[in-house]
Amino acid sequence: MANLFDAANAPEGEPTEIVVGDFLQWKRSDVAEDYPTGDGFTAEYVARITGGGVNEIKLPQAAGSTDDFYLFSVSTDTSAQYEAGLYFWQLEITQTSSGNRIIVDSGQ
Repeated sequence: MANLFDAANAPEGEPTEIVVGDFLQWKRSDVAEDYPTGDGFTAEYVARITGGGVNEIKLPQAAGSTDDFYLFSVSTDTSAQYEAGLYFWQLEITQTSSGNRIIVDSGQ
């Protein structure tokens, strides 16, 4: 079994289920192909709980991101603060030179 704490072993794509209080880590290589970090782009997930609650999660790319992939990670302490429920998320790319933002993917 691969060490899932190691960024090199991070699974590709968002988790479909999150356990509150667990460490999370994943990467998105497909997005980095079109919007490489070295070309002045950043990525951030924004998730909102179903029903319009005030619980919003903002998850910027992790320090381990490269031109080959965006890495995202959530510490145990951070995920312990998440409210259980169904969330809708979107992946936003920002062009750092202009501040312009687009949504490149979304789901629940």
